[in-house]
Amino acid sequence: MTVKVDLRPLGVRISERKKVDLPRVVALVLILVFIVVSCFTTVYGIFVLKELTAERQALEASVEKLTLESKRLDGYIADVAGRLDLYGKALALLREDIPSIEFFTAATAALPENVWLSDVQVVPGKASVNGYAFAENDIAAFALKLLNASVVSSISPLVTSKEERKSSEGQGQTLVKFSFSCTVKDLVGMQELAKGAEKNEDKR
Repeated sequence: MTVKVDLRPLGVRISERKKVDLPRVVALVLILVFIVVSCFTTVYGIFVLKELTAERQALEASVEKLTLESKRLDGYIADVAGRLDLYGKALALLREDIPSIEFFTAATAALPENVWLSDVQVVPGKASVNGYAFAENDIAAFALKLLNASVVSSISPLVTSKEERKSSEGQGQTLVKFSFSCTVKDLVGMQELAKGAEKNEDKR
């Protein structure tokens, strides 16, 4: 049996016991630093994750709102397009109907008592008139008065012929049959041109 006895002075033995193990201390410090840094990184990561999650939710809400607004705008645009199409059709009908109405109004106002119409056909830009009268002078007066109307720009030469007709009492009666054509003005187009000219003058 071997027994080791430390015969050194007590002070030497205490000083050796107090010596610090430097590698061990460095290792402990590094471990503590690693733990602290890891905790800080984890906490910071959680904080950043919460912020990113909140931003993502806000962006998703914005995208959803923009999608709804886009759908509303699409519906509004479709509604406006439908109305514009309807207005375009109505304007096209007006372009066709207004000259016809104006021509019939002018023809009625210019018609003498001894002249009556048997057929009137109005197409865009032109009107054909057929009728009867007792005298050619009445037909000429009717055509001249119609030519002075604002809706008529020109009248073709009159074509007349005489017809014999029997009255209800059996008596023969001579009538003058006539026909002519008129150039009808596009009043709507003229108004639009006038408005366009006024706008150009205002811009100048």
